[in-house]
Amino acid sequence: MSIPLRFGNVEVRPATRELLLDGIPAKLGARAFDVLLVLVERRDRVVGKSELLEVVWPGMVVEENNLQVQVSMLRKLLGPHAIATIPGRGYRFTLRPEC
Repeated sequence: MSIPLRFGNVEVRPATRELLLDGIPAKLGARAFDVLLVLVERRDRVVGKSELLEVVWPGMVVEENNLQVQVSMLRKLLGPHAIATIPGRGYRFTLRPEC
């Protein structure tokens, strides 16, 4: 995916790995951006924790806490309701795209 996506005041630019809030680049680490990109690309469904860990940290042994830290950071930037936690299943990106 390389086309910029807009969700209200949020713009995700996969090609340049940028997150813009109200047109201003947000400071976001590489792993947090990877988590965001996976959730945005799969926003039509719940993304399991194991899937996120496999995609964002391929071939590495990573504690689930690392994922929770990245999601928490994203929620601080995007708002608490941007990423829903589905207990026992994973996460889902909930912002609606602009048409």
